[in-house]
Amino acid sequence: MKKTTIGIALFLSHILTSQTNIDQILELGVENAQRFSQEYFAPAGQALINTMSNGWYTTAKTKKLWHFEIGVVGNLSFVRDDKQSFLLRTAEYTNLSFRDGSFSQFVGSSLGTNSENLSIVINEGSASEHEIVLPDGIGDSEIGSLPNGFIQGSMGLIKSTEIKLRFMPKIKAVGDAEIQLYGIAFQHEFTNWVFPLKRLPMRISALLGYTNVKGNYDLNSATGVPGTNQEVQLDTNSWLLTSIVSTKFPVYNFYGGLGYYFGSSDADVLGTYQIQNGPFASETVTDPIRVRTKTNGIKATLGARAQFGIFKANIDYTLQNFGNLSIGLACGW
Repeated sequence: MKKTTIGIALFLSHILTSQTNIDQILELGVENAQRFSQEYFAPAGQALINTMSNGWYTTAKTKKLWHFEIGVVGNLSFVRDDKQSFLLRTAEYTNLSFRDGSFSQFVGSSLGTNSENLSIVINEGSASEHEIVLPDGIGDSEIGSLPNGFIQGSMGLIKSTEIKLRFMPKIKAVGDAEIQLYGIAFQHEFTNWVFPLKRLPMRISALLGYTNVKGNYDLNSATGVPGTNQEVQLDTNSWLLTSIVSTKFPVYNFYGGLGYYFGSSDADVLGTYQIQNGPFASETVTDPIRVRTKTNGIKATLGARAQFGIFKANIDYTLQNFGNLSIGLACGW
């Protein structure tokens, strides 16, 4: 299975592993495979939660009643070096060891790679000894940045409140993989509620936003591993609560925010799989892997926006667990 794609579908490829990777991971045994998968895929889940909390606003000003705009948002999240690997401690696994006798080594995560074909041995020294080459990440190389994009619109409601919606229709990601996105947010401006704030050269508001990403991949024709009802399901939820401040100039403005994000990402390998090699060969396992990732933290955003009539463009950068660059184009009133 091809392991690279474009846009937000790139994240799904972290979870939709190839035939070799699924088979090799299950050769570790179900308990070992579950522990390894949790550490291996955790950075991908964290990155998805982080990036989906971005791009919600370009100004603290809310729209007048029934005024609206629609546009596109593109995000580029940057992966830190420490997210490209994790420390695998053999003491936390059952009957696993490194060939060189070490008790722990840094190995590539779903966002990284191994410097060489790194192997781990199960049941070393016994008749059932079996060596497994650990998988690299996407494209078998380190990933420095992760892109995604979606459609986003907003409309003014009563009492300085604005509703925002984001959407990406169900699309084909890799082979039979499908992924879709939706989100909703509410922004409320406080500038007009407190008289002293009206006199300041800036606007102040707050925003609560939620984004959901769902993905599905039918593995029955892709893995080559005997079994039934093989699929991967991905469900990611990302929340953002933030303050927003922006200037009041007619054309060019600056904006920023300080907020808190949190969320979870679930990826399930479902169906039955008959293990092909190693001490567990010929065993059939059902729904063998579930990876659940949670993350949260503080984020700070600084950006600039230009408006020419009904057309608007913006760019901003967010400091958070995965730094993020957002660019947006929109039109509206």
